[in-house]
Amino acid sequence: MSIATLKTARLRLDSFAEVHLSKRYVSWLNDPEVVRYSEQRYRQHSMETCQQYVRAMADAENPLWAITAVDRASGHVGNISASLDRNNQLCDVAILIGERSAWGHGLGTEAWIAVCDFMLGSMGMRKVVGGALAANRAMIRIMEGSAMQPDGVRPRHYLV
Repeated sequence: MSIATLKTARLRLDSFAEVHLSKRYVSWLNDPEVVRYSEQRYRQHSMETCQQYVRAMADAENPLWAITAVDRASGHVGNISASLDRNNQLCDVAILIGERSAWGHGLGTEAWIAVCDFMLGSMGMRKVVGGALAANRAMIRIMEGSAMQPDGVRPRHYLV
């Protein structure tokens, strides 16, 4: 599946490629602070597990983008993916801003809006969803900043 490159004022979202599979990327997934609200917190990651994930996303024809901040020396700052349910025209978006120096600058919201707009427009999805633990205020702000509407709550579903 060919994935469109998406551009915003400060970001470039490119199809995740071999060049993005780096020690730095793996370190994000093994950093307890970065994954504290993610189910990734229960796993130990390696280059091999990351390669398996990238292959699985490609095999399922689900878009996976590397988020690059064009005006930052850090370059690759995170990833964003879309798990597609083509039969129901639904899309579940997930994001990880792994580069801590990129936190708090609105880059996650900017990437999220770009992907949601692409999914609802070019990809023809009728609905985009995303999930967050109630304690994950940064993710809640991203969803609120993109004008998403809450449509369900699962109290005490996950343990933090």
